[in-house]
Amino acid sequence: MGAVGHRVAVYGGDGRQEEHFQLPNAVFFQSSRFGGNGELRRFEHALRAGRIGEVIILRKWNGHSGTTKVRRLCRQLGVPCRVV
Repeated sequence: MGAVGHRVAVYGGDGRQEEHFQLPNAVFFQSSRFGGNGELRRFEHALRAGRIGEVIILRKWNGHSGTTKVRRLCRQLGVPCRVV
């Protein structure tokens, strides 16, 4: 999963999802509902900076606008993105 040296980002929820995922080298970003727009901006910055090698979006805990924005950015940057 992800490029060597890059992290897998999990986007969605309220920050407690980390306990449900056994992903080494993962970083978690809260949905806008829980983390506000600042969390989404922090996530976008990490993507653009090349620190994220793969993205997993938690569909159940995200709004359509945040999911669409992240998927579009991943496509532009060539970062693999899965919605689960």
